[in-house]
Amino acid sequence: MNIALAGVVILILLIPGILFNKSYFSGEFSSQYTVQDFFGLLANTLLPTIILYFTIGLLISIPFGYEYDFKTLLGLLSSNKEIVENSIENVETFKYEIILFNSLMSLIAFCFGLLFNNLVLKLNLDTRFPYLRFHNVWHYLLTAKFISLGRSQIELSRDSIQDTDLTYVVALVNIAGKAILYNGILVDYELSKEGSLDLIYLKGVKRREISESRESYIDVEGHILVLKYDNIINLNLSFIATDIVNNEQGEIIAIETRLIE
Repeated sequence: MNIALAGVVILILLIPGILFNKSYFSGEFSSQYTVQDFFGLLANTLLPTIILYFTIGLLISIPFGYEYDFKTLLGLLSSNKEIVENSIENVETFKYEIILFNSLMSLIAFCFGLLFNNLVLKLNLDTRFPYLRFHNVWHYLLTAKFISLGRSQIELSRDSIQDTDLTYVVALVNIAGKAILYNGILVDYELSKEGSLDLIYLKGVKRREISESRESYIDVEGHILVLKYDNIINLNLSFIATDIVNNEQGEIIAIETRLIE
């Protein structure tokens, strides 16, 4: 068996599964896919690849009149030179059809990964089914989804996590040996390559030294404040809901904020 040829064939077959995982584990979940070892990466790629070929692959093959030729496929992996040469000839004969089929498979797999990611997050399926849970604890902590997990020991009597409109952060930060409190609304965050929290972005920020009184807070000018997690001693998170107050004519007269409960 030609090891180089077999490696190329296997890689081409796995491309739809690789693209599905790359799009599914995108954004703040991208490190979950890249930090895996080779065997973990292969295992998590193989299953979606098989599912994609036997679902989407079959649907694509029907209108184009294609069908899987397992004899040719296995022939490319054979140790028999004659069988390999015959399989290569078959591939050469239908090369344009093969390129079109695999291009469509790869495109659909990538789009399907994005759609599945959106569906899981929108319906909170990751909090209900452990198998779908992302390996990003900060996503659950910073978005209030952690409350839905049994280990949080927090019960909401009035609201649900969907009622959370913003996350308010109080960060105790060590700057040049001084302990300073930064208060602000969470805008975004970034993870390091290892999957730990790296940066957090806040807006509407106020700050004071922890030794000073509450009245000593001063506004921090600027649109966004970036805090490095390495300098943060601890974080206090509050999940805020907003209620719209209308008058008798149905006009909005105020917007009230409160902790979810």
